[in-house]
Amino acid sequence: MGECRKGWTGPDGLRVVAVRLKGAHRVWADLAGVPGETAFLVTRHGALVGYYPTVEDLAEAVDLAELRMD
Repeated sequence: MGECRKGWTGPDGLRVVAVRLKGAHRVWADLAGVPGETAFLVTRHGALVGYYPTVEDLAEAVDLAELRMD
């Protein structure tokens, strides 16, 4: 990781970043049953919330209206 990534931030330490599912991201996404080559990674205060393969899936977990672009 260690790459400079732009994403979205929300209330209470929420952060959303689009990631390629390879390496450690692929392992965690597989454990969560997330298919595909990319997903939205969601963290809160640095702790993993989940991986979401589509915007629709993300919208079920996060209020998209509260997100602000970094």
